[in-house]
Amino acid sequence: MPSSPLSVRPVLAALLAALLVASSVLVSVPSSLMGAAHAAPPPASEDSPISTDLVSLTPTSLAPGGVLEAQVDVTNTSERPLSELALELRTRTARVTDREALETWQTDATLDSTGTPLALSGAEARLEPGETARLTVRIDADELGYAEASYYWGTRRIALTVTAEDEALSTLRTFVVWRPADADAAITQSVLLPVAAEDASAMVTDPEGYAESAESGRLASVSTLAQREDVDWWLDPALLDPPMMPVDGDAPADDGQVVRRYAAEPTAAALATTLEEFVGARTVLAMPYAQSDLVSLGAADADALARAVQEHGDAAWSSAGIVPVASALPLEGSAASASALEAAAAAGGTAAVLPSSSLREDPRSSITPSSVGVHRTDRRSLALLAPDPVLSDEFSLLAEGSDAEQTRQRLLAETATIASEYTTAPRHLLITPSAEAVLDPEAAAATLDAFEEAPWIETGRTSSLLQAAAGEDWTTDPADDSGALYALGEIEDGEIHPSAPDEDGRWNHLESADQAELLDPEALTALGEAYEQVDVMGAAMEDDAPLEAPRLEILAGTSQRWRGDPELPLARAQEASALVTALQDRIQVVPASGYNVISDQVSVPITLSNDLDTPITVRVEVTSDKPLVQVGEPAVVEVPARGQVDAAVDVEAIANGEVVLTTVVTTEDGRALNAPVDVPLTVNPSWENWTTLVLVIAMGLLVVVGVARARRTGSAARAPAVRGPEEPEEPAPAGPSREEPGAEREVWPGGSGPAASGAPPDPTEKNRE
Repeated sequence: MPSSPLSVRPVLAALLAALLVASSVLVSVPSSLMGAAHAAPPPASEDSPISTDLVSLTPTSLAPGGVLEAQVDVTNTSERPLSELALELRTRTARVTDREALETWQTDATLDSTGTPLALSGAEARLEPGETARLTVRIDADELGYAEASYYWGTRRIALTVTAEDEALSTLRTFVVWRPADADAAITQSVLLPVAAEDASAMVTDPEGYAESAESGRLASVSTLAQREDVDWWLDPALLDPPMMPVDGDAPADDGQVVRRYAAEPTAAALATTLEEFVGARTVLAMPYAQSDLVSLGAADADALARAVQEHGDAAWSSAGIVPVASALPLEGSAASASALEAAAAAGGTAAVLPSSSLREDPRSSITPSSVGVHRTDRRSLALLAPDPVLSDEFSLLAEGSDAEQTRQRLLAETATIASEYTTAPRHLLITPSAEAVLDPEAAAATLDAFEEAPWIETGRTSSLLQAAAGEDWTTDPADDSGALYALGEIEDGEIHPSAPDEDGRWNHLESADQAELLDPEALTALGEAYEQVDVMGAAMEDDAPLEAPRLEILAGTSQRWRGDPELPLARAQEASALVTALQDRIQVVPASGYNVISDQVSVPITLSNDLDTPITVRVEVTSDKPLVQVGEPAVVEVPARGQVDAAVDVEAIANGEVVLTTVVTTEDGRALNAPVDVPLTVNPSWENWTTLVLVIAMGLLVVVGVARARRTGSAARAPAVRGPEEPEEPAPAGPSREEPGAEREVWPGGSGPAASGAPPDPTEKNRE
């Protein structure tokens, strides 16, 4: 009895499944053994007595006639020696067309020892516990069995199994890209490197950590990788603005006093010089200064801090002569939403950087579009730079101590799989490693070199994506053959999806967006107050180099890195405020014990002392607690470094009494620099008037007395003439005159004449004569 069509379907399905299984078995397995029963599965690789590290897998692109070579370092992690170690190579002939298959293959920890290996390394005689040996296996490309038609180019799977005495110990799974010479499919790709320090103020807050980072950490990595021409920069302008720091050893000033010297921090200055030198024609996107969280500042109404961030960034770009093409703000995939993009636009961003999985209806779609789109907000059109999250995550793994070769082969396999997707419209992929990743410069550079060697990758610039977004010069049809870029296009509110990777690293949509945890508003308020304190101090100083460290510390305290950690920004605010307060304390009003005003108007001297290493220009404001005096306009004075001056303040007395003069030193625009200083003042303007009157009367009396005395003395000296005949005049004897002993010479007041013996003559008698 013939079978019905329904009964045939299960048989056909079984046959089809068998064919699929057969196509995926190792090509080295003879056809006669296809149906043989397999042995029980060996133990998982994590139970292996060895650890493996893929050292190299060459070439980057394997073509017919080439040779595939793999080198693996094997370390004996057991407590017993291992003998006859060897490396076996197996492959799968089917090309990978699903990117998820790459993850599944690479994370498979089971042993792969089925069938005869295609190639086998030489055996290592003996490996003691703790020792490492390098095993190498080679095979001609023609022996791998890959189809040579150009349209079959793409990623192939490779299994490298380590054995000891013919027992499989561990399998390392990786990839090779098969690329016949006449294959021409390619994609454009750019790498946007976050060029930023872990903490922009580390040289102030953690000098030892900063030195370590500059020597072998993130700063060292950034300095090395940023010099490559095949990377674009997402740059924190704080790296272009090295702060002035105290220099060891003081220097004498012009007046002989010793002052502290300041100079740009040498490591930061060297990095800034490197960036200015190597910027070239690359695309530069601007991060907020010191990676400031502008969205949090906007939510907390911290407008002064937001302006300071903008001003410092603009000054750094201008000084370096670098013009960024966009101001790009980061957005976590898990927090992606229309409102989050609106907040980014409100904070001043012209572009947002977020994973492409949040802008695709299906993160696992079979065709990967270019990573660019546009979202229209109430404020502006926001360019969306959407790096491929899987490629970006993989690139971030190129850190010191990681299996860099495995990561490199995975990246090559991913890009080859994307490039081999069936499209006619060109595409441009974007890779952006994590800003927190500390990349190994050597491993990252080797991967970038491999990208440059790969014939299916064309190096592009991120600015091309931004230009496409600005002009909307794109297509959303992968089969479009007009030459327009296949891109994400215009993204509506409902097309924005929060996304995150699962345990296997696959990116999926989330049911709802995570509520972004912004910076603590109280911490931002404290930072704002501290910055205002610094700003006031800087307005008075001729050289504000000592303030650059606290300024940087405050602005770095607004970094998005501190979300969920309110204690650190608060601590930064307190440290900066304490430093500025110590500087303010070096500007002092030298108080007097008191003043006495005895006239209607007087200039009261206010002594100012400046113990800073720079001159200051300040205004001296004096006020009275009572309306007994009228104080003149504030005096603006310049106080030399390590010196003092007297500022004269005009005071006009109105009435008698006791008042208290309060002196405040401010900037020229009236912002206080120090605490008020009180000095008592005694006012007695009428005392001056009475004193003057008494002096005038006394002088008048003296004049009258003097005139009267002069008149009296003059009448005695000039007696009236005698009215009778004059006595005859006897001539004086010749020779010297002789006076009798005891005779005295009469001295008239006001004249001279002969003196009688005895008592002087009585003027009354003479008058009677």
